[in-house]
Amino acid sequence: MKKILILLPMLGLLMSNCAVNVKTVYDHQADFKKYKTFCWMEGCEFKFTGPSYVQDSAARENIKQAIIDELKSKGITQSDNNPDLLIGFTITIKDEQAILYHPSSTPDRPFYAPLENDGEVINYLKGTMVIGMADREKSKVVWESFAVRYMEMNPDFSIKKVKKGIHYILRDFPPKPTP
Repeated sequence: MKKILILLPMLGLLMSNCAVNVKTVYDHQADFKKYKTFCWMEGCEFKFTGPSYVQDSAARENIKQAIIDELKSKGITQSDNNPDLLIGFTITIKDEQAILYHPSSTPDRPFYAPLENDGEVINYLKGTMVIGMADREKSKVVWESFAVRYMEMNPDFSIKKVKKGIHYILRDFPPKPTP
């Protein structure tokens, strides 16, 4: 029971960080209304580099399709013929660890017990996805979203989860005009 008392707040702290943290930067001078078509950054060919378990063809296809679907829902379609935007993305995933210390056995003072010397190591992943968009004509980046999230050790790259993540990352694209 005493171990659970310390473990629960620590797990709560780790779990509170499970939310996706998205930061977006964009060119405030760009006219986002003019962007109607896109293709992939490198010669309109979809290319991907990332961790080995994301190299799975189904995971890659889910990511590609989620980006296409999300842009399509915003009125931007894929076209290899003179596209307005060039789209690229990268995914990095790092192994990280946290050490949880449990209280020693002290039945009379469970909340004031000293911590054990040996901590419990918790392994988790920190994933980052960056989606960038460049104006093809100007050869200039006009939009970038950076999403960071703590993930389970075996991430779920199913189409449902990927679509939800891509929708969240691109939720503010295109940006609202500034007054």
